[in-house]
Amino acid sequence: MMKKIIIILLSLLIFSNVDTKSQIKPKREVPTLKVKNDKGQRNSVQLVKLQIDVSIFGNIAKTSMTMTFANMTDRDLEGELTFPMPEGVSVSGYALDINGKLRQAVPIDKNKGTEIFESIETRRVDPGLLEKVEGNNFRTRIYPLPAKGKRTVQISYSENLKTESDQALYYYLPLNYNTIIDNFDLAVKVYQGNQKPNFTEQLDETLLFSEHNHNYTATLQRQHYKPQKNITIKIPVTSKLSTGLKQANQDGSFYFLANARINLTKPEQKKWGNQVSIIWDKSLSGKNRDLEKEFALLNEFFKKNPDMIVELGLLDIRFKKAQIFRIEKGNWSALKNYLNQLSYDGGTDYSQVKSGVLHGTNYLFFSDGLSTFGQSQIALDRPVYCISSSNGSDYANLKQIAQKNSGKMINLTNSSIDQAFINLSTVDLLFLGIKEQEGFEEVYPEKGTPVQSYFSVAGLGKHDNLKQMTLLIGDGQQIRQEIKVALTPDNSEINLQQIWAQQKIETLDLQYEDHREEIEALGKQFGIVTRNTSLIVLEEIADYVRYNIIPPTELLAEFNAIKKENSIEQEKRVSDLLTQAQQNIEELRSWWNTDFKQKHKYPQRKESISPTQPAVVQEEPAPRPMARQDENNMAHKREDYRISEVAVADLDTKAAITNNNELMEVVTVSRLNSINNETVGKISIPEIKEDNEYLREIAKSKDPYKSYLQLRENYMGTPNFYFDIANFFFKKGDREQALLILSTLADLEIENADLYKTISYKLREWGDYDKALFITEKILKWRPMDPQSHRDYALSLQDKGRYEEAIEELYRILTQNYSPEAADRDDGIEEIILMEINNLVSLKKAALNNITLDKKLIADLPVDIRVVINWNSQNTDIDLWVTDPNGEKCFYSNPATAIGGRLSNDFTGGYGPEQFLLKKAQKGKYKIEVDFYDDSSLTLAGPASVMAEIYTYYSSGRQERKITTLYLDRTKEQNTAIGEFTF
Repeated sequence: MMKKIIIILLSLLIFSNVDTKSQIKPKREVPTLKVKNDKGQRNSVQLVKLQIDVSIFGNIAKTSMTMTFANMTDRDLEGELTFPMPEGVSVSGYALDINGKLRQAVPIDKNKGTEIFESIETRRVDPGLLEKVEGNNFRTRIYPLPAKGKRTVQISYSENLKTESDQALYYYLPLNYNTIIDNFDLAVKVYQGNQKPNFTEQLDETLLFSEHNHNYTATLQRQHYKPQKNITIKIPVTSKLSTGLKQANQDGSFYFLANARINLTKPEQKKWGNQVSIIWDKSLSGKNRDLEKEFALLNEFFKKNPDMIVELGLLDIRFKKAQIFRIEKGNWSALKNYLNQLSYDGGTDYSQVKSGVLHGTNYLFFSDGLSTFGQSQIALDRPVYCISSSNGSDYANLKQIAQKNSGKMINLTNSSIDQAFINLSTVDLLFLGIKEQEGFEEVYPEKGTPVQSYFSVAGLGKHDNLKQMTLLIGDGQQIRQEIKVALTPDNSEINLQQIWAQQKIETLDLQYEDHREEIEALGKQFGIVTRNTSLIVLEEIADYVRYNIIPPTELLAEFNAIKKENSIEQEKRVSDLLTQAQQNIEELRSWWNTDFKQKHKYPQRKESISPTQPAVVQEEPAPRPMARQDENNMAHKREDYRISEVAVADLDTKAAITNNNELMEVVTVSRLNSINNETVGKISIPEIKEDNEYLREIAKSKDPYKSYLQLRENYMGTPNFYFDIANFFFKKGDREQALLILSTLADLEIENADLYKTISYKLREWGDYDKALFITEKILKWRPMDPQSHRDYALSLQDKGRYEEAIEELYRILTQNYSPEAADRDDGIEEIILMEINNLVSLKKAALNNITLDKKLIADLPVDIRVVINWNSQNTDIDLWVTDPNGEKCFYSNPATAIGGRLSNDFTGGYGPEQFLLKKAQKGKYKIEVDFYDDSSLTLAGPASVMAEIYTYYSSGRQERKITTLYLDRTKEQNTAIGEFTF
């Protein structure tokens, strides 16, 4: 007896700090405008005015946030506002101040919006862009935030409120700002409520509702105010169990919204058995989860399932079985303590989750749905219950995983622990459609969708005389309840067609790739931000005309008048780069056929030599290592050239792949011997000395990984910290730890192409071509308008030996169209692409069949030396320098050297690349450097990462390659030696 009492007391002590009743709403981040500075901090812009208007109609809440930001710096900046939205909620309104007045945004294709924004941005004109990024996260990009000036942005969204276990509706608004706001204004209106709403969490005691004709209003105005609490409003559900609204359309049809309550007293309980598997996502993004809520849910779970065997699996970029825990009489303290001691690190790779690792009859999967370092689907053969407590979660992906695996998605961010446990532990009823189906169409959620005790249905009614509908609820076997809903005409500011479109998009988004065109069309028609639809604001009416974007209503008359007059030309896109590429190939042929043999020069006195004219070492150029095909055999007639039966050479680098498919070691063999008495080149990569304090601390630590985790708290948002630490572990031979730390860059920010480029550079350097391919493919999806995205993906395909696909991807760069700004920014990239296409053509590993190319682009151009640099950020000028044995430097102001060195076009505003070629190398050493010349970017970002690809005997049949990656400091001009050739 005493033993039982002790166990009960211990259990009470363990769980006494868990208050399931109070955790009605989540800890959501407040939206704040952020601009990175060099230390990764975000304090350059301050919120000085915040106006919030909330309108609640039944279970529909519309929120509008108008925010004024002040730029505290002395330079123009581009601001970025990233914020999560609740499940099923999308932004449906966006406005930006233009000449002191808010201008509403209009919908546009996401990729086109990004391209237009960046094109206008270079002209220093005011654009604003709001887009959806991975998960249910939204990001605005605003330029300019003028130096010492202000900008105002407005975000609006509607959400469908849900009932909790106490059968009341709850509205939640995060307001826990950590800074003082000069002017704060809040207004909340609840329309047509039969009972007075009340605040269960409020800013201060003066915020109270007043009533007039069943409408309730609460306001709060403050100056120099620091709101440190959130707002939670409890709205009693009306005595009328089910209600419906309808709004007429021009064609006699109508949109409707029906809110229904299921009246079933005893739902069927889920049978869990005596063994369950828990998959715990311990990647860096796990730090953003509400772990207290997750533990509270597990506490309820083990109260009702007190005796179980729990197998725990841990997920980051790996999936491993951790331990087995025996839960007895609901005591799960050992499991809780284990989870509490976990360190969250690295990216997330769902593709690692496979059957056979854990053996429970059901899986509880705690994650945010974001697979940042691998494909987003898992491979399990038993029911999966996905549990999300992070506001930035990808709800659609978690739902898809749960539905595919006969489970559920439990969203802790919009429900209490009590309600979440009810959802987890009961068998769902299904929505089976509308009884009067001949009168309604386009109804969402779809037939067969699981529903909770209170749910909403939206759709189209075919004719206005429909006054009522009957919703059917069942269990898949039979109809168990019919719910009658009266449809009341409504002319309020609530937008039922947008709510319907939002519900349809949410349904289609579960199978996004199958419905992307329909989702885009819906987003554009109804002004909803989706994965492929953004909202854009332009300053000048001329830009709406130029880019053929229908403007907001107040500009429409002027827009039509200008269009009619044709006084402003529409954007003339560059249709393709083939013509320029044809000219480039002729220039390359001419350069290749030029004899750069040095003429004899007589000696001069040493002191008379000008420092700008280095002495020339007189030596004969090294002979070519291999005979080349006579170039005169190449045809010059324009026609499609189909490659077939072309043999392909060995891979540039030789890689040893471990049996467990982990990191591949790149082993580049330097040929130190002579072949047929010919001079043979050797590549040397110097070790770049890092003097960061954190590296010194880790180097002297007995437990470097533990020291890294401790130091990380001071460098959490600093990309080069993870880059340097990953390098440290890689050099020490701990490849698994190195890859984990590098993958953390993917979890730092959502959909950040610059960070992903850095990851891809390092993966290619390390020889992990599988992961590099995944990363470059992601970047390509995010930024298909950049030729560099296609090139990076193509080179990853080449590393994987997928030569035909690589050629097609490179050729696509030359055949797609570009904005004039992008074409000007990337002028000269054709020369680099041509060398790489012809290198692939010359390879002799496998046959390349059915590849269509312009015949004029094919040329045999083997070279002794090729160097290419790439960098990860726009509006950055990084230069390639190569100094030959004679002391002559090939760089942007001297792009052609006496011995035949050739430098491609100088890229001053894009991602590069820049290329150096030398047909025949003279004996001696060649020094390779990169120089950080200028940064005209509009953010205060950290260092820029640079990848250099260094080749000997490129396209000769025995080419060798080394890759090196480094960070360059933006704060100062610097040049860094990255390699040497010795011939």
